[in-house]
Amino acid sequence: MSNAQIKYPYYTEARIKSANISAYSTFWLNNGDINNRDEIDIIENNPNPSCNCQPNFPWQMNSQYFHVVNGDTQRAHGNFDNRNLPDGAPGKGVRWNEAYFTFGVWQKDARNIQFYLNGYPAGSVVSARDFTRDMNIIWDLWTADFSWLGGLAVQSQLNDDSMNTMYVDWINTYKLVDGVASSSSSSSAQSSSSANSSVASGATQTIDFANYFDTGKATSAVAGDTIIGFNKSGGGNINYNSVGDWGDYLVTLPTDGQYKIEIVTASPMTSGIGAKLSIDGIAVGTITLGTTGDWETYTTTTLVNNLSIGAGTHTLRIESTGTSAWQWNGDVIRVTKVGSDPIGSPVTPTPVSMTLQAENFAATGGVYDGFKIYTVNGVSAVNYNQRGDWADYTVNVAADGNYSFNAYVSSPMTGAALEVTVDGVKVLTQAVPNNGSWDNFQKISSSNKIALTKGTHTIRVASAGTTASTWEWNADKFELVP
Repeated sequence: MSNAQIKYPYYTEARIKSANISAYSTFWLNNGDINNRDEIDIIENNPNPSCNCQPNFPWQMNSQYFHVVNGDTQRAHGNFDNRNLPDGAPGKGVRWNEAYFTFGVWQKDARNIQFYLNGYPAGSVVSARDFTRDMNIIWDLWTADFSWLGGLAVQSQLNDDSMNTMYVDWINTYKLVDGVASSSSSSSAQSSSSANSSVASGATQTIDFANYFDTGKATSAVAGDTIIGFNKSGGGNINYNSVGDWGDYLVTLPTDGQYKIEIVTASPMTSGIGAKLSIDGIAVGTITLGTTGDWETYTTTTLVNNLSIGAGTHTLRIESTGTSAWQWNGDVIRVTKVGSDPIGSPVTPTPVSMTLQAENFAATGGVYDGFKIYTVNGVSAVNYNQRGDWADYTVNVAADGNYSFNAYVSSPMTGAALEVTVDGVKVLTQAVPNNGSWDNFQKISSSNKIALTKGTHTIRVASAGTTASTWEWNADKFELVP
């Protein structure tokens, strides 16, 4: 349960993967008791009902509200089915336990409640009475022997750690104020994808530093820093940031205009710290940072010049720079539209490289139940990959272009191969060489490029070889390079 309470108008969302047992994986808001309470159930998801009586549960987002006064209950369901998402939408037709989904609710006022799934509207309800209470945010996992729940969890599945765990990656909660979007959020170390942040005219968009979609290092390693790129430290922040570390963030701008960029950072370093900014691969400026006295006292610093930026989805890269080996901790990034008329030529989207960490799939499956995640030499990767297994990755392409596909893979098998599809269309097959190991990841590159249009796409990588057994390859990451 959350430590703080929220009250409309607000929007809250969390990235969750459900347990694969007959139980409700829940994300909900409540205040009160059985006889007097305000309650909004964003999800009560059961992807594996045991009763043979709830055939839609693996895809049905059980959403509803309860308003109870002196035992009199008012209630209505949303109950969106993810198979009704638009074609090509991430998560369409995927069971709740097979991937992470972003579930959200927008309580507009005392009665109107709108649910969301992966950014898409997913059912709405209107309360018969006004909500009046501040709400607690709650997650839990529970089972009972009721047909409306899907039946009691099977004991063998309860004992299976690969099935009995519900995962909550992160949560963002926004208090809605006219003209300003302010957020309170936290992010676990598992989170690796960036929300596609949109800036409305005259509004400020606040992005957690931990909400990058990719991170890395542009310079050689610093002594004592064993982490490549930014490190998520909880609460939406990053730490272990040494010179050359960078993070990439997606920002969508609805119109051309002038934009101010601010970053909130902390550092005890007395000199030599800064942040170099680029948009779609174009350097736009450097923010010189000053000491705040310690690693947890934060202050806001602004890029000196406002930027003229064109409408569309852009990749904002922030890289630590300066003479100090150790740099700064990061809290949030703020992007604010400050003028309607751009000065000179605005920055327009250009193709940028994208890295897909193999373990950060949106969904996995196949003949042998899909990829598994493991750690080797301090790197997260995927294994237990047999012929016909696959994983889906969601990418947001900044600009139309032709992209090379690189895979960092390892296999002791002869005849292994991978196949890539984009939005269901096969685009290439690439042989994976036998390098004698499952864990010595080496880069292989496609000879043909993949044509991608601007926007969101689903990239599927599948094993498709002719090995003597069904075992294929392990993978660390994949790249799309213009």
